Amino acid sequence: QAGCERGAMGDPAGLPDPGDSRRSRRLELAALVSTFPLTNIAGALGITAAVFLRGGTLARASLAAYLAWTLFDGSPARGGFRWAWRCGLTRRLRNSALWRAPARYFPVKLERTAELPAKEGPYIFVCHPHGIIGIAPMTHFGTNATGFEDVFPGIDVHLLGHSAIFRVPFFREWVLLHGHGTVDKTCCLRLLSQGHSIALAPGGAKESLDCTPGSMRLLLKSRKGFAKLALRAGATLVPVLSFGENEVYSTIRLAPGSFGRRVQDALQARLGWAVPLFFGRTLLPLLPRRQKVASIVGAPVRPPADRGSTEPTAEEVDAYHRRYCDALEALFLEHRASHGAEGMELELV
Repeated sequence: QAGCERGAMGDPAGLPDPGDSRRSRRLELAALVSTFPLTNIAGALGITAAVFLRGGTLARASLAAYLAWTLFDGSPARGGFRWAWRCGLTRRLRNSALWRAPARYFPVKLERTAELPAKEGPYIFVCHPHGIIGIAPMTHFGTNATGFEDVFPGIDVHLLGHSAIFRVPFFREWVLLHGHGTVDKTCCLRLLSQGHSIALAPGGAKESLDCTPGSMRLLLKSRKGFAKLALRAGATLVPVLSFGENEVYSTIRLAPGSFGRRVQDALQARLGWAVPLFFGRTLLPLLPRRQKVASIVGAPVRPPADRGSTEPTAEEVDAYHRRYCDALEALFLEHRASHGAEGMELELV
């Protein structure tokens, strides 16, 4: 037929072999299992327990020495291992093909709406929603699987998370090698002062208790620390809104004030970890479903040009936070229809 190119085997070009498609899907699933944080954490804790319970004297002594060292290692507060950044290992790991197959599994996509010149940074990428595990932030800012470095050239970004992540033996080294750090003021200010950008999810673990498919409920009204941080460091806020993040898992949301919710809140407050009730794939409930996650990177919300380097006042923080929330709402309204969320409402709490 005219206009139809044919491949070497006589099949119309562009039509994938069903066998290849099945193999690709299996490869993507295998890659996800091997790299997914929940399976990695479970494996790391299993190894630690096995050494402690079944290891010999030397193995136990080595484990004890390692655990003691982690208590004093300041790498999480520096945004990863400095030596790994200097020698280029962090960049090579983030660009590894290991991460591209898990990104295709969902798939996770990155969409730019405005230029972010590196010379006008540093930037604070503020990610919404947190979701159960934060698929989008991990993929875009913890690796280069979706081409962040090509979309926003010249910007070095560190993904920051709760300090509890860095208490997991062995897993902590893996994320530190990728340039992750703790989302505390000291770490943030240090990285921003060095010209590095950071990515964080202000809703945190607590927001994950309220994430349900078909909703966009963000814990944001009371979370103003990132706005204060930006004013203090002279950094620019950039909203990142991910459609599909809340759909990769089904969840059971317990009503506020119920006994179960009080238990969840208490555990989250004490441990730093949220314990949401969720399930993903039918046979592998800890793994997320295949669901497209599209992250829209909005236009920068710049701090006032005339403010100095003094500590921002409460009024300045409130005003900047309000500008950011307005920009986030506008971003949501502009893009929800094109991402299958016409009936969804943005709720800021």
